[in-house]
Amino acid sequence: MIAEKPSLLTRYESLRREEFERLTSLLDTLGKIDDLPDDQMDQARDALFHADHPFLIVLVGAFNTGKSTIINALIGQPVLDVGATPTTTKIAIVRHGPAVQRSQAGDVETLFYPVGLLEQVSLVDTPGLESVFKAHDERTRRFLHRADIVLLVMMATQAMSASNVEYLQSLRSYGKRVIVVINQIDTLELEERETLKTFVADRSKVSLGFVPEIWMLSARQAMEAQQSQPRNEELWQASGFAHVEQFIKEALGDTARVRQKLETPLQIARNVTTVASALVRDQQNALADYRRSSQNVKNQIEAGLREQQATVRQTIAELDETFAEATRRGREAIRDVFELSRAGALALGGVTELMGLARLIRRFGAKTPAYSAFQTRKVNEPLDQIPAIIDRLGPRLEGRDVKDVDDLIGYTRREIEQLPAGLQQKVIGKLVAPTTYDRTILRSARDGLMAKLDEARSIEFKRIDQAVRNTLLVLGAYEVILLIGAVIAALAASGSQNGSWALLLVAFVVLGLGGLLLLPVRGALMERAYAQRLIAIKTELEQALERAAQQQVAFGAQMRNDAVAPFMRLVETQISQIDQLKVELEGHQQALVALEKELGELRE
Repeated sequence: MIAEKPSLLTRYESLRREEFERLTSLLDTLGKIDDLPDDQMDQARDALFHADHPFLIVLVGAFNTGKSTIINALIGQPVLDVGATPTTTKIAIVRHGPAVQRSQAGDVETLFYPVGLLEQVSLVDTPGLESVFKAHDERTRRFLHRADIVLLVMMATQAMSASNVEYLQSLRSYGKRVIVVINQIDTLELEERETLKTFVADRSKVSLGFVPEIWMLSARQAMEAQQSQPRNEELWQASGFAHVEQFIKEALGDTARVRQKLETPLQIARNVTTVASALVRDQQNALADYRRSSQNVKNQIEAGLREQQATVRQTIAELDETFAEATRRGREAIRDVFELSRAGALALGGVTELMGLARLIRRFGAKTPAYSAFQTRKVNEPLDQIPAIIDRLGPRLEGRDVKDVDDLIGYTRREIEQLPAGLQQKVIGKLVAPTTYDRTILRSARDGLMAKLDEARSIEFKRIDQAVRNTLLVLGAYEVILLIGAVIAALAASGSQNGSWALLLVAFVVLGLGGLLLLPVRGALMERAYAQRLIAIKTELEQALERAAQQQVAFGAQMRNDAVAPFMRLVETQISQIDQLKVELEGHQQALVALEKELGELRE
């Protein structure tokens, strides 16, 4: 069995709902575009309105011409109020719904009614064009561009009055199909009806240069026909409403008209999307300047950080040079202590150490050899400069931080002043420099740094001093033992003819001299050990300073970023939003093209 081909009405309704969903999404996107002209949003809402309704027939005319009654007659129920005085004070849209319901949006009231005719067409009642309420007149005029078909309703007794001719001329400028409706023909004889219709046609041709379609109706007779169960078809025919009903069916059965109905919102949407896309491109171009400004801010921050890092490296380099100088002087001092020319004095010093005389002498102000050598070489002089080097780092970092923050705030403030007013209002937060500066980071690290420095200045010297004294003690003991042996060997050699004692004496002398000759070797070993320990201390101190300095630099970086955060946050957010809007608009354009293609394939 061959499946039945969907009817034109079914395909039309499917495309219309698809249009409605796409335009709803488009309207959401347009609402996120800054500075989009209000008229473009209005057009987009109109497109959505078109897509949300089937064929839209708008009834206009002076009050009390029977517009509301005509709508009631078509539906078969008194859904709209009628009376001798103006009863319609707002736009009233009568459309299909599963149950009777009313809703209000501004000056537009929507009435939902479960009638089959309304599945095919929505009817719009408007305030009287000649109403004393001038605002009503303006609302009606603004609403006309939404119409698919406009019915200009006239009373039979006032057909083609000067005002009606003026209305017809005005309506023609909207580019809509206008049908002239003569109501209350039941008050005229048949011959009078034909005469009136001819008069309206002739007057239109003379005044407007064309003859519009003319419907001769009796809303009262149509309403009476609808009240009968079943409907009084003879009276319905006589009222002229059978022709209206047939027109609606034919209009919705005409592929060209259906396509035109669907093309209207697509055309509006295409135009609005084109304008919106151009605006977004302009905003992207404008944001390119702000992006450059944002990058300038980042570059300034990075340049400041690089200079901060350079300051830290320079400080570390100064410490390196200072420690290197202290190490050089220390090694020279140790070398001075163990000079071969001082061997005799050292040996004598060793003996006095061994006998305890050296300690007694030091109580009266005498200095140890190491102390004298270190003092002569001014070993601690470079190390005494280190606190000042370390203490200079904090103010240098702080000074650069404060200057950079002030410069960045001044720059970004000028950039914000160049932003459009709409963007300026989106700046969240103020560009202000911090009122306090955290100096505790380096200050907290200072105690540990000074402890390391004391280790280099005092502890290492004490270690060297003790090592020298220990060496002298050993040397003194060694030389004393050899001296005693040499004396014994000399006495024995003088009273003996045996040459072995003489040889032994020579051996003692040689060993004694050899011990003295080994003093420079001992000094070299102590030099190396001293240098290695000083390098280790220097490394620990510099690493500790590096850690503290990096924390201080990080604090400065955060301070800079916080100061300009309102501007940077705005630019990044706007760039992200604009890029996203561009993607969304491109998606909408592609979807609209796809819908146009489907519409082009619409056939009977």
